[in-house]
Amino acid sequence: MSNDPNQDPNSGYGNPPYGIPPQGPYNQPPNPYGPPPQGPYGQPQGPYGPPPQGPYNQPQGPYGAPPYGQPQGPYGYPPQGPFGVPPYQQPGYGYVPPPVAPLPLGEAIRRLPQQYIKVLTKPSAATFAEEMGKAAWNIVWVQLLALAVITAVLGYLASLIGSGIMPMTTSSTVPMNPAMLQGVRLGSSFGQIIAVPLSFFIGVGILYLIARAFGGQGTFLAQGYTYLLFEVPLGIVTSLLALIPILGGLVAIAVGIYALVLQIFSIMAVHRLSGGKATLVVFIPVIVALVLACIVVAIVIAVIAASHPRP
Repeated sequence: MSNDPNQDPNSGYGNPPYGIPPQGPYNQPPNPYGPPPQGPYGQPQGPYGPPPQGPYNQPQGPYGAPPYGQPQGPYGYPPQGPFGVPPYQQPGYGYVPPPVAPLPLGEAIRRLPQQYIKVLTKPSAATFAEEMGKAAWNIVWVQLLALAVITAVLGYLASLIGSGIMPMTTSSTVPMNPAMLQGVRLGSSFGQIIAVPLSFFIGVGILYLIARAFGGQGTFLAQGYTYLLFEVPLGIVTSLLALIPILGGLVAIAVGIYALVLQIFSIMAVHRLSGGKATLVVFIPVIVALVLACIVVAIVIAVIAASHPRP
């Protein structure tokens, strides 16, 4: 210790005046050999290693945000999907796109043709996932009513064409009253206006319940909306094919098979199910319907055979 009475008492032990040690970056002693070393992106690096890392060991920006404009969720973590990883790293059946708000009715109607083409030409779970955020009841009802009216008109035209090829008669000698025949055609055709919405709610409701039983997470509205994105165009195509005798029916079978494939992708996207589970959801009602049809046919054959015993 120095005995100089004029020395500042706080300047001992190599300290400068006022007793405040010089500060370096991160409160470290200054580097006597030059400026502190620089980390990536021009950040100052401390004496003990690289600058702190962000979530998932990614370098952070100067204010703690991840670089390259990566989105952040609550508390600075990236947004999480249903499997605990960022949405753009989800498995194929768990693809979760950025949320999309429903469109105004006029804009939603204007975009429908583009959505139909996209769904039919790019069939995948990701395609349906990108569209399901636009679901709203107003656009669902618009599509249902449009499909019902178009189906009714085309069905009536198909009945006229069919009657020209195969005239309807009650017997070989007693023809059916033309007015009665016209009434049957109109009733069966325009009954589609009621049958189409009714079959929509029954069919989608059955698939929705089965999907939920398999652990599905979607809503009835989203499922119904994505279903109509392929059912409306394919339903219109099927009604047009009905105007072509024989050949139209064969092509309609292929259209129906393609509709089942699209239905599987829709269930995968809406309910975030695997391909196997979504396939079961779609085919369980088909299998049950086929089994019931076989039982009914067997019963009818048995009744006919019982009523006409062999001599």
